[in-house]
Amino acid sequence: MLAASTRRAFASIPSTASKAYSTAAAAQISTASNGIKVAAIEEPGQTAGLAVVVNGGSRLESTRGAAHLLKNYGFKNNAKRTAFRVTREADLAGAVLSANLTRESVVYAAEFLNGDAAQFAEILGDAVSSQKYQAHEFVDVAKKTAAESASALANPEVAVLEAAHRAAFRTGLGNSLFATPTANNDAVQQYATELFKSGNVALVGSGLSLDKVQQFAETFFDLPSGNQLTATPTKYFGGEARYDAASSTGHYAIAFEGAAVDSADFAALEVLRYALGGQQQVQFAAPSGILGQISASLAEGSTLKAFNFGYSDAGLFGVYASAPAAGAPAAVAAAAEQLKAVAKGLSEEDFKRAVAQAKFGATAGFETRLDRLETVGAQALRAGRYTSAADVAAAIEKVSTSDVAKAAEKLLSSKPTTAALGDLNSLPYADSVSF
Repeated sequence: MLAASTRRAFASIPSTASKAYSTAAAAQISTASNGIKVAAIEEPGQTAGLAVVVNGGSRLESTRGAAHLLKNYGFKNNAKRTAFRVTREADLAGAVLSANLTRESVVYAAEFLNGDAAQFAEILGDAVSSQKYQAHEFVDVAKKTAAESASALANPEVAVLEAAHRAAFRTGLGNSLFATPTANNDAVQQYATELFKSGNVALVGSGLSLDKVQQFAETFFDLPSGNQLTATPTKYFGGEARYDAASSTGHYAIAFEGAAVDSADFAALEVLRYALGGQQQVQFAAPSGILGQISASLAEGSTLKAFNFGYSDAGLFGVYASAPAAGAPAAVAAAAEQLKAVAKGLSEEDFKRAVAQAKFGATAGFETRLDRLETVGAQALRAGRYTSAADVAAAIEKVSTSDVAKAAEKLLSSKPTTAALGDLNSLPYADSVSF
């Protein structure tokens, strides 16, 4: 069947970084004769999966909303099949089709019984090779896109973190995942033309051999030749965004320039994120970490939690605060104070806990087949090599308390980014927050 809604990125902004590591036992990466990156993940079982991972995402769009709309064009009418036939074939085969968007990738995926791999490889190939982009379909695509955007941005945390990205990076990584307002059909077609080239696409299989995935790439993907697109190097600006909303709760993000996902600094920032914490690690228990302890002393209903987004050449690290309007200034001040405090060092207990939680988050945080397919595809495009769970665990093991203190100090040396949503009379301006 056709998945009815978009996956993780459109449900909420993840508190961890972009998916940098796979939990798969082993993966191989190569290049097909037509220039498409191919990868295979060893997984036993009666089912398998394939994903087309396209380098681009919202970062490379030149017209706002083009990436989100392009994501929702997956599995519509193409030169070989109508959208109805695609859905019907998936339904009869017991398969699931889905699409996802991140800031750096557009992903189309299929999960199916082992014997149906060729059928769904063809369907995925058609999604990027022969989509029609018809005007009447665009009406439905635009409606779905608008509904997804409205649903996601109705979550204050998502809205605040999207605003923080815009203020921090302006363009590129600052482009929103959510199309409001949307681009037109011509802009979507143009973006597809730019992205769907052999050197800019990876085909990843799960439960399939590398030879079989390569065969599918060479048989079913009729893409024009072209090199992988290169993004303009990210520049971090910092800044302030403020959005008035009729709400009894104030929402605020304090962020600083983070680190690229494959860098040593990113591992240190992951340890710092878990040291600060704020996430609920045990069901029905209080949030963990330094921020969890602090939030318990604030107004009832207050939340403080750290975030760490890592991308191919940049990152964004900070704390999200939510509190009743009257208690919002105190929550923001507490978040800023703890960011300054960790630059002076962590206690041995906080450090050990953070390392253990960071290792668990890296090695067990991407458990679904769809996550693994997307992860390995992004790795194939970004670095051309596979980074295993053991690799990231080893990187985190090497982090010392001094590394974390240095990472925190480096964070605070960058210009702050703040984003506020709610009754602005109760939410402080950036220049009134002590960093």
